[in-house]
Amino acid sequence: MTMSSDSSFSGELVQDAIAGNSHGLPASTYSETGSGSTPPRKTRLFNRERPLHEIFGAGQAADTILWRNKFLSAGLLVGATVVYLLLEHLGFTLLSILSNLLMVTLGVLFVWSFGADLLNRPPPPLPKLYISEDAANSLAFALREQVNKLLAVAKDIALGKDVKLFLKVIAILWGLSIVGGWFHFLTLVYLGFLVVHTIPIVYETYEDQIELYAKQGYEQAQKHYKKVDETVFSKIFNAFPKLKKSD
Repeated sequence: MTMSSDSSFSGELVQDAIAGNSHGLPASTYSETGSGSTPPRKTRLFNRERPLHEIFGAGQAADTILWRNKFLSAGLLVGATVVYLLLEHLGFTLLSILSNLLMVTLGVLFVWSFGADLLNRPPPPLPKLYISEDAANSLAFALREQVNKLLAVAKDIALGKDVKLFLKVIAILWGLSIVGGWFHFLTLVYLGFLVVHTIPIVYETYEDQIELYAKQGYEQAQKHYKKVDETVFSKIFNAFPKLKKSD
């Protein structure tokens, strides 16, 4: 009886110890091996972890780009299309369009304000047109930081510190020069506006399918890049060791 009671008592001690240690383990330990484990997180394009709405600022601009506010997005798209047609195909100039719009707007507001004074009605509801000092300082700081980064990269490229980046920039500029020969500057701006207002919403709607094809294309591009790196870049770096970027 003594041995059985000792063994049962020791068994209870072991169970209590196991139970006490299990409470100290992190919550993800059981979820990784248990039946109720969550599926692994998908690797998104460009290794992003946040949704597109947060990447675009999670504000009114993001709502417009991702068509959360359909009336505003459609209005901007229609307005940009009308302005493009007026400038590119009907012979109007940007200065004439802006002057006419300002003239009509100021005329309507003047007549509205004058009539409101005569009829004892409230004036037109105009927003407060004012830029605070904090907003101006934050904008200037953000612009200064980005410009300094671009200047630092341009300096490294000009001094030959990164040959691969130099070749990439040359290839991009060469491609832009070719595309620029096909379209006018206004057409390029309008096409960029269309891309910003269509590609993100299409990508968000068909995200899984697009990322599948993008992953396959990225793998093929990596294979071709490795071939070019082994056949061209490696020979250049072996012939000119000083061109290698110092770590």
